[in-house]
Amino acid sequence: MRRWIGAVLGLVWAQTPLDALWAERDNPEKAREAVQALEKLLAQKSSDQESVVRLARLYYLLGEQAADKKERLELYDKAFQRCRAGLVEALGLPQGVKDEEIVAKADKAHLPLLYWAAAALARWGKHAPFREKVAARSRIRLYWDRVYALDPTYFHGGAYRFFGGYYALVPAITGEQDVNKSRENFEKAVQVAPYYLETKVLYAEAYAAHPKVSDRKRFRQLLEEVQAAPVGEDPDYAAENRLAKKKAEALLAQEAELFD
Repeated sequence: MRRWIGAVLGLVWAQTPLDALWAERDNPEKAREAVQALEKLLAQKSSDQESVVRLARLYYLLGEQAADKKERLELYDKAFQRCRAGLVEALGLPQGVKDEEIVAKADKAHLPLLYWAAAALARWGKHAPFREKVAARSRIRLYWDRVYALDPTYFHGGAYRFFGGYYALVPAITGEQDVNKSRENFEKAVQVAPYYLETKVLYAEAYAAHPKVSDRKRFRQLLEEVQAAPVGEDPDYAAENRLAKKKAEALLAQEAELFD
């Protein structure tokens, strides 16, 4: 009996207020509360990589839901800068170090920081003005090429998901736009993690609705699959799946606008 009570109390104590906020991070109000808590924590212990990654993910999700474009870009940049600074500290590099050296020295132990730096930078690039988008392309590729080389399946097929979007959305002026490569990478991401719903949302948005593809049937099929799929109970992606369902609903509402 004493052992059972101890186990129960352990579970209760393990669910800290921050953990509870983290579980509901798709709610902007909860995410902002979690940001405040993590900022205070990191002010005392900046080397806590798990907290840095959590903070970056919160900024990223807030950026995903920000209505104001300037605010969205600022949130993505905060996420990137936090992870970049975390990498510099973890790798023991001097301030002012170039991205090339950071990325070259990062290994699998640094994948969480590297991945979320890459993810935030890519989203910043997607929403940035055209000239800044083109100018940032080489930096975005620098981070994502390293993630891909270390483990393209990390974070539910993350690098495959990124390159699925990249080859569809990169400006044609770069000469890299390739809808076939886009489809191939999205298919790999779905195969790796069919439960991660954001992949199918991006697949529909970036590939199926692409002017060179315009596959309305696949667009609708992918988004309806997202709507019908369970959110899941894994705390690593349940919140992202809830947000993906909202995105799917919004995209389906834009179907006529995108295809007619």
